Amino acid sequence: MPPHDSLEPLVRRDNDPVFDEAWQAQVLGLADCLVREGVFTASDWAETLGVTVREQEDTTEGYYRAVLSALERLLDQGAVPGVEIEARRDAWARAYEATPHGEPVELQAGALENAK
Repeated sequence: MPPHDSLEPLVRRDNDPVFDEAWQAQVLGLADCLVREGVFTASDWAETLGVTVREQEDTTEGYYRAVLSALERLLDQGAVPGVEIEARRDAWARAYEATPHGEPVELQAGALENAK
């Protein structure tokens, strides 16, 4: 599958894309933001990622699945309160259902407050 157009600026020296799909960049970016905000420590992130990498097959896809799994595990351990995760999920579900096919899904200002 060719890389998503939004990934074109991200290329390796050999002109191959750094990420095969946008979600791969997004999950790493999200994890970095959560570490920077102190939601969990860099040590916790590294330890959890190490565990999940060992559980996946040794491929690029396996690595990114491990990244996603590590992030989910840390969130499940209470890094973000469950009620907040549920509110965000519900707000995204409403936004997704209200978005015409082919259009980007966007959360409106105040969507989280309305979800609680």
